[in-house]
Amino acid sequence: RVLAAEYSRHNVRVNAVCPTMVDTPMAWRTIATHADPEAWLREVAAGIPLGRIGKPEEIAGVVAFLASDSASFMTGSIVAVDGGRTVL
Repeated sequence: RVLAAEYSRHNVRVNAVCPTMVDTPMAWRTIATHADPEAWLREVAAGIPLGRIGKPEEIAGVVAFLASDSASFMTGSIVAVDGGRTVL
């Protein structure tokens, strides 16, 4: 938010996208370290109100929106893209 305030005078917007676990190779490297990866993934998903981990395209859609003219009056925002996990 400090950066948003600092750079706003240059018409630069600063927002943060905060995803939960996303179905990516990097996430699967972490998942694979558990004794029972599928059980661990089910446990993680159970802690997310939407009941699953995110998809890369879901995160990309939010980023595309923030980079678009549709978000031209949006700066200093923290956008949780986490299936509702942070509402718990």
